[in-house]
Amino acid sequence: MEIAFPLSGLHEGMAFEHQPPTTSPYLKNVRAFDVEEERVRGGQRPGLAKAYDTRIGGDHPVLLIVTIATTYIQPE
Repeated sequence: MEIAFPLSGLHEGMAFEHQPPTTSPYLKNVRAFDVEEERVRGGQRPGLAKAYDTRIGGDHPVLLIVTIATTYIQPE
């Protein structure tokens, strides 16, 4: 049995039996285009790398992270 790689990507809008050709109802960390070899073939996405080596707070643990939202009221 030949199973085609889902080159057309993720499609969650239909039941499995009614999927459009070359799509999948469930994909995770895959891509259809290999950027290193510049060709179409199935493969996994590369792993993530750290953006920064510095730890938040240095050697001290982070105790609280909050979101601050403000509303600007235009004077009349």
